[in-house]
Amino acid sequence: MKTRSWRKKTALLMTVSLLTAAVFSACTEIDYGIAPITEGTETTTESTTPAETEPAETTSPDKYDEKEFQINVEAFSETLQLEEVCDNRTHNYLMGYEGNGYIQIDRHEYATFTVHVPSAQYYRLTVQMCAFDTGVNVIVGGAVYDNGEYETYDGISKGVIYAEDITAFTPFTVNGIYLKKGDNTITLQSEFGIAYMDKVIIENGSTVSDSFYTISNAPINPNASLKTVRIMNYFSEIYGKKTLTGQRVTNGTNAEIAAIYKETGRMPAIRTGDLTCAQSRSPYYDEELAELDLAAEWSDMGGLVGYGWTWYSPSDATSHYLSSMTDFSFVNVNTNADISEASPETIEKFYGSGEISRECYQIMKDIDEMAQVIQTLQEKGVTVLFSPLSDGGKGGYWWSESADCYLWVWRTMVKRYNEYYGLDNIIWVWNGGSAEFYPGDEYVDIVGENIYNSTGDSGNGIFMGTAGYNSVRANAMTDCLMIPNADILAQDNAHWLWFTLGKGDTLIDENGSLTERYSSNVLLERAYNHKSFVTFDELPKFSD
Repeated sequence: MKTRSWRKKTALLMTVSLLTAAVFSACTEIDYGIAPITEGTETTTESTTPAETEPAETTSPDKYDEKEFQINVEAFSETLQLEEVCDNRTHNYLMGYEGNGYIQIDRHEYATFTVHVPSAQYYRLTVQMCAFDTGVNVIVGGAVYDNGEYETYDGISKGVIYAEDITAFTPFTVNGIYLKKGDNTITLQSEFGIAYMDKVIIENGSTVSDSFYTISNAPINPNASLKTVRIMNYFSEIYGKKTLTGQRVTNGTNAEIAAIYKETGRMPAIRTGDLTCAQSRSPYYDEELAELDLAAEWSDMGGLVGYGWTWYSPSDATSHYLSSMTDFSFVNVNTNADISEASPETIEKFYGSGEISRECYQIMKDIDEMAQVIQTLQEKGVTVLFSPLSDGGKGGYWWSESADCYLWVWRTMVKRYNEYYGLDNIIWVWNGGSAEFYPGDEYVDIVGENIYNSTGDSGNGIFMGTAGYNSVRANAMTDCLMIPNADILAQDNAHWLWFTLGKGDTLIDENGSLTERYSSNVLLERAYNHKSFVTFDELPKFSD
């Protein structure tokens, strides 16, 4: 077992490494600026033989406990005609409304009303509206402020209702809204498009059920390494009780982690990079692959390693990860042939004979090249929380153009890496963002959700939405703009397995200093010293 002196030595070595790596000339930020699009499960369990992990010996005690929230369930339902409770102008030229009319909000306009509820509990809001390609943000509380572009409210956003062209007044619902006893202000604001809103119904709702925390801890790869099995078992031990801290880094540096350590005295449990650095077509390609050395160092020190893959398309002309910026035709990728375990030579013959398309051949070449990168990490003893094809079901990326092709690529990649290449160091993290794009539990270890919210919401509505995947996998917040508030997660029973805070100018400036753009230093310090959040020094030992 590691001793406390080993832990202190490790922390010292890592601190020196981090502070050295923090000195960099510019932030190599990749643009992830795609807006998220939002659209009771019977569970079974399976398990592997538990692999023992040594308990962590922390360098300092946590300072903060979870706050207690009083939830008193009382029956409640109230319907409010928006033309009566809001100051917005009343309209009545559309058919099918109730009462005296309805209100209209154009892009960035809003309607605010007050609802009086009998108890502090979870509520469900249903708005009856028709719309033209609209996203309506549901904001609880807060005050009016100018964000530099338009006037809005600085309350907590409980989600955005997305609607395409809906010509009849139709109900849209947001659940899991925590309201305090008495008066509560709610704002409906158009993020884009035009919304015609007739009424809202506020009634009893719910938040994340404890049943969500009954999961499978068996890796989908039957040949997973002992370290990988130990990590999965550890995940099952803490899921529903604690949340792992995670941080995306600017590739080739530990700049973000250094800034966090300087402010909080602690480091994240998970360091997450992007394997775009290993793609020669990418503008962020690093032939030396220094990023992999930093990941191996982090793993050797006892930390967990994550990697996304902002996949630059295998185009002969215009390669990019955005569908609007590449000529790559993803819809031509699919094939009826199972080539997941075929040799590269056989796949080339299939292409030459016309049995698979050029796009399919190019995809397979990319998959094989990335397999070599992950194999390098395997040789370095690094287990990877691997999350390619992010947000496919939310649109905007070239891999978003077809759910069928997306599923084929994901399943083919899993089978090829696990079986053909025999990689034993991958924990497969799917964060596709849509049930239509979910490949099934036999191809997924962890379900991830990307939450681009800067108002302090726990994401419990999205957490509950994962029931649509019919999965028994743990849920993780795989990307976020604002560091979660442990107290709010506890209030909403939304105990994500981990969160991963965004990198670059989401957190720091080009000099490596915290900007407080989304996460205040106070919130950051509290998160890293909270008993509900697991930091680097609190991880058990996973390696032999």
